[in-house]
Amino acid sequence: MKSIITIVAAGLLAGAFAVSADAAAKKSGAAQLQAQCQAQAKKKYSAIHFLKRRDYGKSCMHQKA
Repeated sequence: MKSIITIVAAGLLAGAFAVSADAAAKKSGAAQLQAQCQAQAKKKYSAIHFLKRRDYGKSCMHQKA
């Protein structure tokens, strides 16, 4: 009985680490996508048009998500 509980606990622990690693990969992908959108907005709009730049960055994120 103890061995079954130990095996189940080890499986749950391994599953928890796999889920957290997957979440970290998605988070870094979102950060990279945001950086790309900000770079495109920076090329398209000057510093004077900061509202247009922000709106372009937001719309870019929504389109690529």
